[in-house]
Amino acid sequence: MIRIAICAPSASFSPEDADRVAALAKAEFPQVALHFHPQCFFTHGHFAGTDAQRMAAFLECANDPAFDAVWFARGGYGSNRIAEAAVAGLDHAAQDKAFLGYSDGGYLLAALYRAQIGHPVHAPMPADIRRDGGDAAVRRSLDWLAGG
Repeated sequence: MIRIAICAPSASFSPEDADRVAALAKAEFPQVALHFHPQCFFTHGHFAGTDAQRMAAFLECANDPAFDAVWFARGGYGSNRIAEAAVAGLDHAAQDKAFLGYSDGGYLLAALYRAQIGHPVHAPMPADIRRDGGDAAVRRSLDWLAGG
């Protein structure tokens, strides 16, 4: 079983969209277990919680040895505000994880790459489920995470 933690280091994500992503994963990728961190659904202005809440959720997901990967729920301004401090808070459990995202999540991916932590991957995010053809984009990430 591939265990994937989903957090929102930038903008919030809706529970309805999370349900759509979870249903797609369950139907087509039974070897993948998704865990949406409750922080994904927080709001603070246009962010998914305060900087401290977003960083804490990222660190919980990345430092938890029960997860194989961390998938950023969506982009939007915000991860740049926590990237440096978040990477400094990572422990050995983050070292071999895949980290997936794009857009503003690129700040975290770049910080991880620079620190040689994990496997940063520019890839579709759960929020892509909202757009035309988004199911296919989410499917690509899930397929990659499942070893495809």
